[in-house]
Amino acid sequence: MLSHPSPSRDPYPGRPRRITAVVASWLVLVLVSGCTGPTPTESLYRDAAEQTVTALLSAVGTGIMLSEIHRRDMAFSPYTETTIEDAEDAARSVNDTFGTRQPPTPRARSLRSELAPLCDSAVNALSDLRIALREDDGAAVRTAERSLRSVAVDLTELQDELS
Repeated sequence: MLSHPSPSRDPYPGRPRRITAVVASWLVLVLVSGCTGPTPTESLYRDAAEQTVTALLSAVGTGIMLSEIHRRDMAFSPYTETTIEDAEDAARSVNDTFGTRQPPTPRARSLRSELAPLCDSAVNALSDLRIALREDDGAAVRTAERSLRSVAVDLTELQDELS
């Protein structure tokens, strides 16, 4: 005869504690990784700025590509909407991360004052594109694309200066 565990006995002893420990560890990791420490040298700050520009150019390029795809009616709206949300989220995350870095020198502060508005412009243009794509508003998509292309030019110029 097969024996079945009694209803009062847990067939997986210790599982709730292990799950709780895993979730708690994951939350700590997420919280710690979201924090950025001070940037001790101007060189490291420039490196962070260069990485920020590269990541923003990727997100902006995705937005430009999506506007072209929309204009040519080459993709279903769920694809464009999901992809633009991902690009916007990535740009927002990059913007937030760079914004928390402390510029260590006056020259680094100057770099921050040049890059921070470009970060904001990229995020705003991607947000405008997301809204336009969701509303299937061709004129607004073209306007957002022009904004993205302008930001891309400015980011590329800054990238050239940083290289």
